[in-house]
Amino acid sequence: MVLKEIYITRHGFREDWVNPNPPLPTHLPNDPPLSKLGRSQAKELANFLKHKSIDRIYSSPFYRVLETVYPLVKECNMPLYIDNSMAEWVGLAHGRYLPSAPLPELKQLFPKLDIEHHTSSIPLPEEAETVHDCHLRVKRGLDKLIDSLDSEEDPESPHTILLAGHAASVICAVRALLNNAQFFVKCGTCSLTHLVRNPDLTWTLVSNGDCQHLSQGEQRSWMFSGDVPDYEVK
Repeated sequence: MVLKEIYITRHGFREDWVNPNPPLPTHLPNDPPLSKLGRSQAKELANFLKHKSIDRIYSSPFYRVLETVYPLVKECNMPLYIDNSMAEWVGLAHGRYLPSAPLPELKQLFPKLDIEHHTSSIPLPEEAETVHDCHLRVKRGLDKLIDSLDSEEDPESPHTILLAGHAASVICAVRALLNNAQFFVKCGTCSLTHLVRNPDLTWTLVSNGDCQHLSQGEQRSWMFSGDVPDYEVK
């Protein structure tokens, strides 16, 4: 079965945006959890998506993204996998890539995470990335992931997936699917972008960063501004 539909979301509102000393479930300072608002957004996202016939979720390995999609996973018993195509971008301003927690540790924190039946399309970056690097990394990963899904012969192969990531990886994912590196992508926290596939296997945008499912509307939208990662933009 050929993949037909993709939803893309960004993680919810982060605890470190409202608390200078957030709890760190993975003990990594670059890996904060969601705030109270972010957890509320995640529940609203789940409530909106639970009837959208999503077959699988492919998520960034960072805690806040997994926490964002986990209410949907629990309510719908939906398969959840890690794919590093949606991982965080760390710009050159930081100097080095800040990795996520190891998969076994994430499995302990999110028991429904499946770390056995999918190997990420690409590894995590080993070094900080330019904006251009990030675009190439996300496109390379998504091309491999979609090719792999298209080639599945199982009757339960996915028709619709959810990609979950960060502002930068969401922007790059939408641009990669539309084959337009300049396309303006709206990406507030827990926003949703929706694309459907055409007969020629190109993608058409249905909605761009929609936030109508969120009671408090668009929050903390972001766009690239040089090689500066989102957690350093004040």
